[in-house]
Amino acid sequence: MTRSLKPLLGLALVVPLVAGCGSSGGPEGNPPAGETVSVGPLQAEVDSAAAFQTTMLTSPGTSSIAFAALHGTRIVRLQQIGYGRLAYGSRRSGNPEIHVTNLDGSGTANLTRDVGQDFHPSWSPDGARIAFYSDRDGNWEIYAMNADGSGQTRLTTDPADDYEPEWCPDGSRIAFTSDRDGVQQVFVMEADGTGQTQLTDSSSSSVHPSWSPDGKQMAFCSSRGSDTEIYVMNADGTGQTNVTRSPAVDWEPSWSPDGSRIAFCSFRDGGGEIYVMGADGSGQTRLTDSPGSNDAPSWSPDGKRIAFCTDRDLNYEVYVMDADGSGQTNVTRKGSADTQPSWSPKPSVLRSLIGATGSDGDKNPPFGAARPLVVVGLDPGGLVSATTIGMNEPNWPTLRVTALQDIGNALAGAKITGSNIRSVIEDMGCGLAPRVWDVFGSPTTSAVLVFWSGETGKVSSVLATSDTALFEAPAALSGGRVVVRGSFAGVYSAADPGRNLVSDSATQVTLDGRTGEVIAAN
Repeated sequence: MTRSLKPLLGLALVVPLVAGCGSSGGPEGNPPAGETVSVGPLQAEVDSAAAFQTTMLTSPGTSSIAFAALHGTRIVRLQQIGYGRLAYGSRRSGNPEIHVTNLDGSGTANLTRDVGQDFHPSWSPDGARIAFYSDRDGNWEIYAMNADGSGQTRLTTDPADDYEPEWCPDGSRIAFTSDRDGVQQVFVMEADGTGQTQLTDSSSSSVHPSWSPDGKQMAFCSSRGSDTEIYVMNADGTGQTNVTRSPAVDWEPSWSPDGSRIAFCSFRDGGGEIYVMGADGSGQTRLTDSPGSNDAPSWSPDGKRIAFCTDRDLNYEVYVMDADGSGQTNVTRKGSADTQPSWSPKPSVLRSLIGATGSDGDKNPPFGAARPLVVVGLDPGGLVSATTIGMNEPNWPTLRVTALQDIGNALAGAKITGSNIRSVIEDMGCGLAPRVWDVFGSPTTSAVLVFWSGETGKVSSVLATSDTALFEAPAALSGGRVVVRGSFAGVYSAADPGRNLVSDSATQVTLDGRTGEVIAAN
């Protein structure tokens, strides 16, 4: 059974749904075994979809993050689903091969494993196949293979060099570059290699084809003028128009998924940098600004990010950045040349929080196996944070969650009650150890207050008690500070989560109204 829940109702933030996969299996070979629900970018396998609940916490007024508790049934798998798999060319195996990797560096694999040189991967629109070019048969030809590297098949058989394949958005055709006419020109063929047709016919080279998302146009670069420029033409080769018109070299266009923009490379400011412009050439804007060369841009299927390669780290690496140029991050991190990234169009697992067997994709999820409750922070970009009640809760069905009110515009908070609560665990991000608050005290902890920063989504403080009745009154806001009254055997701040700030108990805890950090406990 699969059920998609419409998340975050009533809030200004709307997070798009990812459909559950049910019995048909999950993204990228992660089929769930139980019932599946989807909340925003999260996919959860649960014991009972009918019992599964989402409790919205009050979203901080100054934050783009929405907080929601997922609970009501055992969560045996929780994953963030999105576009997070790249194919690229790499020399890490010695000679150039086609590799794939997840954005967090996991799941890296060599697909081609051939003695020849293999370059320039291009995913088919359904994510099932990858085209590339290779000299394994004596000259450069276009090949295609299944996404796992099997079924490698030669598509072109011309004595000239054929390279730079780019799949048409409907998967029926492949554009490519060839010098079979004596000068590099753009060609197109059927996906099986038949019907090879020349589109450009200039005395100067025309290379690097890139389809518009509707398949009606194609961008390419040509040196027919005084400098290499980006051109746009109809899919049949007519209407060729220069759109960059810059007195510098512009090359490697990449059309955005919504058709409104084209990313490209340019030397107009000295070094090779990534730029973006409107599809008509308007608004040409620089995105990167680093020493060395930045090239080969590739849009993520949702248009939010751009992959590219750069030698800013002394050897070529694949980087990813937000579509506005921010957040430039090294993905490959390998002492070899990694180039020409191509973004998989098929959703995959970006991040595993809970795994059915305690491990997933050769990486241990921070929360291990099944959990009774997880509080997530979501923004329009996806998962920001995740916090859960610890492993081995003996009485997890007793857990209840209530959103805290009247704690200002910068914090979110929840009261979580139950029997014998032992710990609060926070995921600190891919590759980082989780942060743990050990709240199991004497007498037994039966409730915790957890506060989250609306700026970062991270846990700011945790208060623990064995007297749930004293949690009923809302926290009070005074002078930019949040004052919480009750009887707290444990008071913990994010600055030092392993240290209880009270030796016996506190009846009043004061928090910073902006950060949520503990200021005083009396």
